[in-house]
Amino acid sequence: MRGLGYTHPAVVAAMLTRHQPPGGAPVLDAGTGTGIMGEILKALGYSRIFGFDASQGMLDRAAEKNLYNDLRPGLLGERLDFDDDDFAATVAAGVFTQGHAPLDGLDELVRVTRPGGHIVFSISRTYLGDIFEAKAQALELAGKWRRVDASNRYDSTPISDDVLTSQVFAFVVG
Repeated sequence: MRGLGYTHPAVVAAMLTRHQPPGGAPVLDAGTGTGIMGEILKALGYSRIFGFDASQGMLDRAAEKNLYNDLRPGLLGERLDFDDDDFAATVAAGVFTQGHAPLDGLDELVRVTRPGGHIVFSISRTYLGDIFEAKAQALELAGKWRRVDASNRYDSTPISDDVLTSQVFAFVVG
């Protein structure tokens, strides 16, 4: 992904810094993959990073970097192996897109993020637009979260021949 100029982790991390200052508050990296987000978060000064991914192979690669306080298997769309209100912030880069996690996975991210905490994530492909807006509005009407920020749309793989239009959103829980 780095060879395509993959920008999701950098844009998500930049948005996170607007709402959750670096430090020792626990941050969840949802869909950890190889740990690119962990590398960025650690470089920015976030010291307590937790993660999960559906692929054990990806978790093994992320673990080799020695950046995470804890890594475990997990699948968005199913109940996650974390307690309610565990995290001050949750990030998800490149997860909510066609062929990856369903938007129902946002419900679990809300559950594991503390009231007043932020969830920052990218949306791309078929989810971007009305499908995502309907889900975001449903969670807002239920009092689960409130939108606080959004990036402009961008191409998340600018070196690729294909344009992958994406956008990053930030919501506060509660």
